[in-house]
Amino acid sequence: MKLLKSGLILSVFAIFLVSCKTVAQNSNIKSISFTNTYGRGGMTSVKVTKDSIETTGRGGRVTDFPNYSKKMAAADWNSLTASLDLNMLSQTKSGERKGVYDGHDEIFRIVTAEKEYEIFNASGDAKNYKQLEKLKTKLTALTAKYK
Repeated sequence: MKLLKSGLILSVFAIFLVSCKTVAQNSNIKSISFTNTYGRGGMTSVKVTKDSIETTGRGGRVTDFPNYSKKMAAADWNSLTASLDLNMLSQTKSGERKGVYDGHDEIFRIVTAEKEYEIFNASGDAKNYKQLEKLKTKLTALTAKYK
């Protein structure tokens, strides 16, 4: 019975280790950016690297968007990258680009040591968009925090 309990505990621990995302997966992320285009109305952009955050807003519709470049805490970078699953990111399908027709575009760009992911208007990919939606929320919060 004792052997059975030990085996069960070790099995649960092994499953836990296998299911966890490793920090090494996300340690090779170099930068994360999110750009919102509003056609002729302007654009907003947030770019985050390991130690800095830079925001840009241009155009008539984004006059209240902050424009700055500041140092960022390492804890904020770690929190941001911990939520990204690069495997799921590579499976995310881009939607149709609307900016060409004076429409609204959401552009996510994640640069790693090996690859650059550029995803346009992915909200149609409901399964994989959830992590990008969370990323957008975190980037918006960081924009306000460092304002």
